[in-house]
Amino acid sequence: MSDPDTELAARLDAFGALLAAAGRRAPDQDGYESIESTRLSLGTALTADPAATRRLAGRLAGRIFRLLTLEPSTTSQLTDPLIGAIGHRATLAVLVPLLEQGGWRQRGNAATAAYHLRFHRDPAPLAALRAQDRGGPVDDGRLRERYRETLRRSLLPAEPYADLWPRFWLAAAACFTACPDREVRDGLALAFPLAHPDHLPAAAPLLAEARRIAEHHPELGGHRRLLADSTGYGAAL
Repeated sequence: MSDPDTELAARLDAFGALLAAAGRRAPDQDGYESIESTRLSLGTALTADPAATRRLAGRLAGRIFRLLTLEPSTTSQLTDPLIGAIGHRATLAVLVPLLEQGGWRQRGNAATAAYHLRFHRDPAPLAALRAQDRGGPVDDGRLRERYRETLRRSLLPAEPYADLWPRFWLAAAACFTACPDREVRDGLALAFPLAHPDHLPAAAPLLAEARRIAEHHPELGGHRRLLADSTGYGAAL
């Protein structure tokens, strides 16, 4: 690997070691702040060099994506540069098998990482708009219209990936119905819809069991949302 690649790989490994060490001890403020600052710095470095990130994702995909399973994906600091480098489709294609292996928390974290796919913005259209407007004053109404259109284009994936969601939902439903951890299962409830026309036929028995479990635990927020048909990453709610 080239020097930038080697440096990024070393930073990925260092962050993985930091997360692993944190998992072996009681939570503390210093550890929390160290993880937050390291993740932010790593995400910035991955974003700054999409080509290197793309090369690393090709060579070290397992190591990179397993980082996403070591902690809840509450921010897009790591998912955003990965999506930007390899695209929505490739990212989701890697996350699906991670839902099917490992410990329950790791599998739940893989599901949560997929949440950020629909919100990823390609920075290029907005950068181009800013460059165009440096030439002088622009009518406010026209600028707002152009800005809305640019935002819309920045959210479009480079390659369609909607056909991958049914497999993701199937994996999430299988994980939900088997998971004994209430907290993890409640997070998994948000990842798949109970009813959707694109569900795979194999999902039917899992969805019936998921409904039964959710009805048995109405005290859990994610379970209630599942029953209310307001869940499912990739589903139009």
